[in-house]
Amino acid sequence: MTTPFPSARAHERLIQRLADSVGVPAAVSWAHAAAVAHHCVRHRLVSVPEPPNSPDSVRRVLTELASAHPSLAGFLDPRAVPLWTAPLPADSWAALHGFWGTGNLLDDGPHRVDGYRLGDAYQALSADARKSRALCQTPPWIAELLLELSLEPATDEVGPQEVRMIDPACGTGHILLQAFHDARVYRRRGRTSGPFLSREASIERALQTVTGADLDPYAALLARYRLLATSASILHVRVDQLPRTWTAQVACANSLLDRNEPLLGRGRYHAVVSNPPYITVADAQQRDLIRKAYPRVAAGKFPLALPFCELMFSLATPGGHVAQLTSNSFMKREFGRKFIEQFLPEFDMRWVIDTSGAYIPGHGTPTVILVHRVRPPQGDTVITVRGVNGEPSIPEDPARGKVWTAIAEAVRSRLAEDRLKDALSSMTGIA
Repeated sequence: MTTPFPSARAHERLIQRLADSVGVPAAVSWAHAAAVAHHCVRHRLVSVPEPPNSPDSVRRVLTELASAHPSLAGFLDPRAVPLWTAPLPADSWAALHGFWGTGNLLDDGPHRVDGYRLGDAYQALSADARKSRALCQTPPWIAELLLELSLEPATDEVGPQEVRMIDPACGTGHILLQAFHDARVYRRRGRTSGPFLSREASIERALQTVTGADLDPYAALLARYRLLATSASILHVRVDQLPRTWTAQVACANSLLDRNEPLLGRGRYHAVVSNPPYITVADAQQRDLIRKAYPRVAAGKFPLALPFCELMFSLATPGGHVAQLTSNSFMKREFGRKFIEQFLPEFDMRWVIDTSGAYIPGHGTPTVILVHRVRPPQGDTVITVRGVNGEPSIPEDPARGKVWTAIAEAVRSRLAEDRLKDALSSMTGIA
């Protein structure tokens, strides 16, 4: 049984307390770095034997991580980790040490090292990440369904060694971690066995499959850490014992505007999966740059969800699978007219799933899941899951909320039905 996670208000109070000494950016950095240090030591990912008991011990863990693997060198970069330029006073350390305690708060569950709570902690600690960079984690149970509708069929088509996926707004990596696990244990449907892969080979394959990008340098760094920490845990080794040729493919980049980042190459991904930001851009210059880069969808007071949708289609291979949890505001506002009438009809829409009634922690905006293939429409049928009622109350376990359970069951029932039809057709030769 996991320890209850501190409330958003508790995280906010901690930052206020630390910011009195070091300012807000360094306060967030110290608070989350201490969490990472606890996570590393607790799961024996570094050689430091004892939980962090001083600011120096936190810095010692970060220094070891930065030298442990090339993908983690950013832990020494003050632009991503501002604590390096802001020493923490003893009384502030006492407050921080008291908050995390023994590190139990960061446990994702028995024997799990995925770092979901580390990702959630960064979102809770950093108001700037939430408001300015629209950081909002995608719960694992939603990521799982998005990937069932995209990465899984893409892998069936092109094979587990060749398939590539990207989340161009990956945050701290919730979707990436789920995709990593799916890629690592993949077996083609209907096949009871497959080529045996060692743990090392399956991890290497998964790391080659999964790609991400995010505007926030620390979020991108944390996503890389989570991928490598999970890999090390599966192999029962420290991070520095992983092959240095293994790469956690997560870039810090402005996905909408950066055309020089190699990981954002157009037309190279078989599955593009994301929960893109829904906010509008406050900075007029940035807004104009995005409008110029995405004139087909960036109309009126557009939210970032629309240019991100066009970006996702452009990242996919011809025929590639695109799945997104996004704001449904384009269905109701004038800025969505051009998007609906001119842009979306060019592509093969497969699913429209109304998730506006589901309780999704941290998501106050009504949402919808859209699933497309990047090709002209095939036929005149789109599968829809329509909402009727919202959750009667906040569920104790959001993954088992009444609305989400009904959605997941409806989707998976239809997927199972389609697979059965395909299997029967292949056996009988009926088209």
